[in-house]
Amino acid sequence: MVAYHVIGGMQLSSNSGWYYSSDLLVDLRMPLFTALSGFVFAWRSPSDIGSYRRLIIGKARRLLVPLLTVGTLFVLVQSVTPGTNSTRPIQEFWKLYVYGLGHFWFLQAIFLIFLVVGLVNLSALGRKFSFALATLTITSGIAILVNVPAAWDIFSINRAIELLPFFLLGYISSSYGSMLLPARGAVLVLAGALLAVRAAEVFGVINLPASSSALLSLLLGLTGITAVVAFRKQLCWLPLAWLGHFSFAIFLLHVFGTAPVRILLNTIGFDSEILVFVACMAAGLGLPILFEVTLGRFPWISWALLGQKPYRSPIAKPQITGQIESVPAR
Repeated sequence: MVAYHVIGGMQLSSNSGWYYSSDLLVDLRMPLFTALSGFVFAWRSPSDIGSYRRLIIGKARRLLVPLLTVGTLFVLVQSVTPGTNSTRPIQEFWKLYVYGLGHFWFLQAIFLIFLVVGLVNLSALGRKFSFALATLTITSGIAILVNVPAAWDIFSINRAIELLPFFLLGYISSSYGSMLLPARGAVLVLAGALLAVRAAEVFGVINLPASSSALLSLLLGLTGITAVVAFRKQLCWLPLAWLGHFSFAIFLLHVFGTAPVRILLNTIGFDSEILVFVACMAAGLGLPILFEVTLGRFPWISWALLGQKPYRSPIAKPQITGQIESVPAR
């Protein structure tokens, strides 16, 4: 996601290889974040009204508080800083809270998903594999067919509809993951084939109708994420696991690192695409981590801006267990 925003901010030509590489992953980027949230949700899903209430209060603190604080700061900084990629007037700041602006739409969408799935999970039926699978199938169809008009797309409901199947996939993978193992090789092959079709479209070899492209996006996301979850032990890498501890801070704050560095390099005439990309990536990852390990130690700052408990060090050395350690909306 950080790389996606860096590439978008570089304002390259539409036929740039950077855009091609970014577009190839568009079907996996946010769906994977959402699936990881569903994966972890299954570990402590609510079973009664009391636990559901605690879930919603916790998610409001975790997601909506940063939406109000970091989101507002983002809109204000973007509106007064020259060289940003948005010309949105400050008078439209309210759209952040109603429709979602920038990458903060995800906080709204995932909160709606927690509301709905948590409520359904209160019933015994909601925790059955057959029901979860049927719900995944139905919501996948809805994600393709339903599009709420822009004026009524309040609290990023369209995005919530699009991402709900992936959240359910994560939930199913966590709860019934052993059922995936026998077929994981076939799933990997299918995901590779679908990715090849997407690559053909991205590079202009084929031109799919909008409906076919939407179906391809859904199927590639579902199969690709299933393959990632099924092969997670083989994919586990200690540096990435360490980085995952700071995933939410990176999600929230990366733009405050990438944009200033890009603007500075453009101002001084530094035009090497590779070095601009590397510098912006380093800032987008490094600044949020630095923020969490320093200012994030203060309770009121951590709760107000990150929606979480204060940072404590040293963190335990990650172990290769195959389990997901951290997700953007844990």
